[in-house]
Amino acid sequence: MAIKQHKRKSNGSDVGISSKKHKTATSNNNKDLSSSAQKRQVRKERQSHRRHADIVAEAKILWNKLRVKTNTPDDTTALMEQVMSLIHGKVAEIALQHDASRVIQAAIQFGSTDQRRELLTELCASQDGSLAELAKIQYAHFCCLKLIKYCNRDDECIKMIIKSFQGEIPKLAVHGVASRVVESLFLNLPPKTTAQLKQEFYGPHFSLFVRDIKGVPTLESNLKVATTDTQKQAALDFVKGIINKGMTKSFYGYTFFQQIFAEYMDVADPSDIRSMASTVADHSIHLLSTRAGTRVVAACASYGTPKDRKRICKSLKGYTTSSLLHRDAYLALLRLIQVTDDTVSIQKSILNEILTAPQSKKEGEGGNENTNQGNVLLDLALSETGSKLFLMLIVQDQSARLKYFDPYERTILEPVAMIKENGKDTPTSKKDPEARRKELLTYLEDALLNLCVENVEELLFSVPGSRILKEVYAHSKSEKLAKSVAKACHKAMLLYKENPQNEEKLASLFDDVVAHRAVKNLVLHDAENDVDVFTMALISLPENAFLDLMSTNRGAFVLSAMFKVSAARPALGKLRDPKVKKKLKSIYDRAEAKAGYEALMEALED
Repeated sequence: MAIKQHKRKSNGSDVGISSKKHKTATSNNNKDLSSSAQKRQVRKERQSHRRHADIVAEAKILWNKLRVKTNTPDDTTALMEQVMSLIHGKVAEIALQHDASRVIQAAIQFGSTDQRRELLTELCASQDGSLAELAKIQYAHFCCLKLIKYCNRDDECIKMIIKSFQGEIPKLAVHGVASRVVESLFLNLPPKTTAQLKQEFYGPHFSLFVRDIKGVPTLESNLKVATTDTQKQAALDFVKGIINKGMTKSFYGYTFFQQIFAEYMDVADPSDIRSMASTVADHSIHLLSTRAGTRVVAACASYGTPKDRKRICKSLKGYTTSSLLHRDAYLALLRLIQVTDDTVSIQKSILNEILTAPQSKKEGEGGNENTNQGNVLLDLALSETGSKLFLMLIVQDQSARLKYFDPYERTILEPVAMIKENGKDTPTSKKDPEARRKELLTYLEDALLNLCVENVEELLFSVPGSRILKEVYAHSKSEKLAKSVAKACHKAMLLYKENPQNEEKLASLFDDVVAHRAVKNLVLHDAENDVDVFTMALISLPENAFLDLMSTNRGAFVLSAMFKVSAARPALGKLRDPKVKKKLKSIYDRAEAKAGYEALMEALED
């Protein structure tokens, strides 16, 4: 018995020794691999235990071939047929895997219309959930984005996508991952097709019972069809809830969020806007990418407290120039300047940024010399949007000022913001608007005058620039500016006289639609305001150069306008000289366009 027991012990110890040897051998093999290779090996082992591991491995090899840019259409078609045969019936399960999801994405991108429909049908009908469920998953939501991007022209696919998301939009819109899919839905699909989905933002009553949707729904349009105050308040509360959740998750950059936010601001009570302004203020720069977001910031500036406005200024620090040049953002900046009582703060944070922007260097000789004021002021003056800041400050008469703004801009800039305080309607800005305008203009007027004097030629040929030129002249009555413009006109007339076909831009000043009108408007300003600074500067040009204006049809318009300035009439009498009249008649007979000459002849007869 003792012998048998001994044998058993020895057999057990042999097995233990052999297993230890196997582990030692395995660990020794792992030690031979680098750390990155070991990680890859562990990853492969884990992936081999997943569902459809062999299929995914083979599909990934095809994916690598499919995304090669040198593939011909035939190569892509052949590869896609192989991929589709592999993933058929398993699309939803594969889409959930972080490394295999890219295979489905590539299949959507490179597949044919029929193949995309097949993939979409399988995803929508899968037991793992519809597109709305996949949109919430980190890796699967990329497949949703690809479907929306590449199926947005197929009506059948659009119907399936819309149906899959119906009833889920309010939840998805405030989901950390799915919100990206919602953004893609409203950006890539036609507004008419997403109208029913957008309706869900306004609450269950409007999404379930309002079926006759005409056009794109808004919060305001839904409030109009609401039959009771309870329905209206429920819609407002529902939208406000979505906005509050979106602000908590910092969804300020999403277009759909900005649109819903702007719609709420359009109908909300001023006190509700003020309560939100404190949260929005620090994120203002993220909202300025769209027209809707700009309306939100403008509303917060209008109804917010002085502290809120200061925080908006701080948020926009460093972005003043780019915001003023942006097609939408400039309006929020104009409104902020218009309602802020602390003009010193505006000067330091906004206007000072324009005036002290980095200066551009001249070309040649190492580029060490700086241009006079840099190009920032000039860029703004030549911009359709940026120039409106200067016009808003420099034009004194309000009715004349508003002519430079279109109806949409006026809806934001014109209203006086009022809020209830102690039961009374009180303006949110206390300072007199005219006093505010003068204080801000004092800071800019010298820089604007220098800008116009030194950049006459560029401003004359630009519609926004010519407006700035005229208004700066109207404000300053500067003789220096008048002489600078007259000098440019003289140079243009000399160039044209030497060679009417001269290709230099300045030579075409009195043939250019914008430039000749800019000069004419300066003359008419003299006539309307009983001054003669610019007109006399033109007449004082050497050798009666102003008479050369009749060389072109549009130049003749300018010359005819000069007759309206009483101080200029004696000098214009030279046009009645028989030789000059004969020359004018000769030019008139040869000219194709005659309206300017006819206006000049009429002025001569008067």
